[in-house]
Amino acid sequence: MSNITSANNQIIKVIGFGNIMMGDDGIGVRVIEEIRKNAIFADYKNIEVIDGGTSGVDLVFMIQQADKAIIIDAIDAGQETGQVIIFTPENIKDIKKKKNGLKSFSLHDLDLAEVFELIKTLNIPVKMNIVGVKPKFVGYSDKLSPEIEKAIPGLISAVKELAICK
Repeated sequence: MSNITSANNQIIKVIGFGNIMMGDDGIGVRVIEEIRKNAIFADYKNIEVIDGGTSGVDLVFMIQQADKAIIIDAIDAGQETGQVIIFTPENIKDIKKKKNGLKSFSLHDLDLAEVFELIKTLNIPVKMNIVGVKPKFVGYSDKLSPEIEKAIPGLISAVKELAICK
């Protein structure tokens, strides 16, 4: 293992949310599993990869001590099924104004906007990006739909770009 660091030596946390027993809702956790399986960030000592499960409020604690957080989740922001979307907490109000608004499937105890508002209220100085994909099926299943399975490489590519290059 080498000691490569990325993004000006910032502490970066890559956090996937989802319920793997609810079909496409588990996409965030499935992406984290793929990142770990393929050791994508193994050489980067400043990048931590975290399975966030389904508790949104825990994000507040997970991002402590981080300079940057990249959140992966099943998100419907009006895009096509399987389409990857990247945005920041500052974009949430604009997305919510759109016809279909914003729906996050994994953060069951608080919605995404509420979690980011709490982080802002607590003055946690972390730069955040959200990488999401619109799910096809959220219901009892331990499998991802084929459309969402095909989105995994694009999600990983987006996460790598945000973690290593920016």
